[in-house]
Amino acid sequence: MADKVTFLQFGTGKFIKGYFDWMLSKIDANVEVFAAYFTPKQQYIELKNNNCKYNVILKDTESTQIDTVKVIKDVFFVKDKKVMLELVHNTNFIVSNTTEKGILSKDNKNESYPFILTSFLYEKFKVQNNQKTVIIPLELVFNNGNFLKKSVLNLAQKHFDNSFREWVIKTCEFVNILVDCIVVKESNLNIEREKYYAFYSSHNRLLETLFSKKNLNIYFTQDIDKIAQIKIRVLNGIHTFLATTAFLEGKSTVYECFLDTNYANLIDEMFYNEILPTIDYDKNFVEDFYIKTINRFKNPYIEHYLKDIAENTYEKFYERITKTIIDYEKIYKKKPKILMKAFYNLKKMYPNNDNVSSFERYIESFVNEKS
Repeated sequence: MADKVTFLQFGTGKFIKGYFDWMLSKIDANVEVFAAYFTPKQQYIELKNNNCKYNVILKDTESTQIDTVKVIKDVFFVKDKKVMLELVHNTNFIVSNTTEKGILSKDNKNESYPFILTSFLYEKFKVQNNQKTVIIPLELVFNNGNFLKKSVLNLAQKHFDNSFREWVIKTCEFVNILVDCIVVKESNLNIEREKYYAFYSSHNRLLETLFSKKNLNIYFTQDIDKIAQIKIRVLNGIHTFLATTAFLEGKSTVYECFLDTNYANLIDEMFYNEILPTIDYDKNFVEDFYIKTINRFKNPYIEHYLKDIAENTYEKFYERITKTIIDYEKIYKKKPKILMKAFYNLKKMYPNNDNVSSFERYIESFVNEKS
């Protein structure tokens, strides 16, 4: 591994800074991160004016911990071609957190994250930079590395030449990633999150070497797809369910929902009767994950606002809930009542979207969008 490890980071939101960049701050390597933002905001100016330093405040019921993170070298607008061209020479890793909407985007193809990534890789190809590049998508899409690789190869074939496509196959290593940490808010260069975190990845020699010298809660596993399914359907599924039900009924935070006995019981029933049967994995492992998740949700120091979870619900709903409904229907020949309540509320959240006029139409339109 080179003395200096350079990351190109797509996304500068609170999650990637409070979780992934925080992890990078804990390793021994000399890491520098160049973070590209997609929408100019005042907070990025403040970050830059503070030499890209910020605090991560970790809270649980026992204590509060404050860590200062200094791994970001610079933040820049993603359309700043000068900075992007400078980075083609020495970028070792590319990490992204553009949300499900970003990684799945087919709108304005020249501005979508997959197209921007493909264009950057093409610049590396043009300067004959044959150094291995590891691409690490944090977006909550099942087998996200495989998905992003397929998108890049399709774009390479459509907009560039075949030699570039072959270069991507030989030079770029896409890993499947699962993230797990609740990051709740950012203000005045302070990011608040829970102390718990976990990072799961498919095997990759360069990434494993990078994280090998510290005792971090990082796992490299061949079961990444199974664990991802559990996390997305249980933790994120419950989040999105609450965003489409409790949020519309006036509740503000996840913690507030679990103070309500009716909602706590409803989530319990939903998990055991509708989610658990659809997951093809050790049921004891899945139940243990659920119990730990609920205990994390009950942390009074984590103000996880439902309005934040509700952002981009249309895109999030497919991976987090729709696939569970589909699998439940395959098993029981009927739709799950509790989870379908969330879909009916999706119509209220997107009243002008014809794609949510029926569950079947939503599935069809979403599959068409991904293809």
